[in-house]
Amino acid sequence: MKESPHILDQNHKSKGVAAAIHVQESIKKKDDTSVVVSFFKKIRRVAYNLKCAVIKQYARVTQVLIWFILWPVLNLFFKIEYEGKVNLRGVKPPLIIAANHQRFYDAFLLRIGLGFYSKLLPLRFMGTKHFSDPFLRLVKMTGIIHFLYATTGVFTVEKGLGLNKNLKRAKDILKNKGVVGIFPEGTMSKNSELLQFKRGVSALALSVNTKVLPVSIKITKCKGLRQLIRIKFLNPYKMHTGETYENLADELRDVIKGGLK
Repeated sequence: MKESPHILDQNHKSKGVAAAIHVQESIKKKDDTSVVVSFFKKIRRVAYNLKCAVIKQYARVTQVLIWFILWPVLNLFFKIEYEGKVNLRGVKPPLIIAANHQRFYDAFLLRIGLGFYSKLLPLRFMGTKHFSDPFLRLVKMTGIIHFLYATTGVFTVEKGLGLNKNLKRAKDILKNKGVVGIFPEGTMSKNSELLQFKRGVSALALSVNTKVLPVSIKITKCKGLRQLIRIKFLNPYKMHTGETYENLADELRDVIKGGLK
């Protein structure tokens, strides 16, 4: 027995209403899920920002206190001469401090070069967990490097992770008016020759439109019983757009190379 057209029409309408209700319920569920996801994203962002703020203040305190250890110890073993400190006047965060890398204590030399207390503190250095130098690999096994990183606010990058992911922490520091210390060679020079600069420094500077303060570190002959180290703070500048990251990194390398003469 065939159903009447009227009954068929009602069935179609019922199915249409059911389908519409199902679609609305699906949309509501998606909206509810989106609200929950958005809420947890906000919580994570707040927690991340709070963590960064705590690390910044903690690193500021430790870097002030560590000056009392670094200054006498380094000056005991080395004759340290600083030039160009006039270029630090008027310089404010956010800022990238970029230097050539010859010894494992270069970051300490830059720290004491800023003075006991500086508006540029804390100096947040970009570091690594993997070392090619046998001495540093041995020191790492003792846990000292991890302790120094944790107490002085060093953040690490991972080889193979990608440029954007490795620069995320540095970008966040600069966006929050911090100072990032970076060795653009990416490793220590074994023969004191200036190595090729990595493009990360220029990518970072352009991404947040931040000034770069070049610093040259030159280790020379012994002066008496102590080795002479000359550190020169050069003119800070902004990298100009329109050039490749590689070309801008080479330009920075030339500036630092000029400071080594």
